[in-house]
Amino acid sequence: LDPQLVLGLIQVESGFKKYAVSTAGARGFMQVMPFWIKVVGLSDDNLFHLRTNLRYGCTILRHYLDIERGDLFRALGRYNGSLGQAEYPNIVRMAWQNQWSYSKSKLALR
Repeated sequence: LDPQLVLGLIQVESGFKKYAVSTAGARGFMQVMPFWIKVVGLSDDNLFHLRTNLRYGCTILRHYLDIERGDLFRALGRYNGSLGQAEYPNIVRMAWQNQWSYSKSKLALR
């Protein structure tokens, strides 16, 4: 996964708040739902732990990219539970491209 994409996703999901909890119960930086612990993890995994949350979130996004054969728009929709709706994927892509995307022209401006 592109690290800058992950940063854009974190910005949208939690605003970089380590202890963020959504109304649906998703936790941490990447807003991982607790049921994923039973699917891909260990029963004592802490979704508020930075590395654990990033590992889960990236694994989930990679899984959805594989299911969607590389279609980022659809994978982001699955990640957020809004498959087929444009708002969430577009917000993440904008955060990625406007805030985190690496380009030589951006570096030259600094």
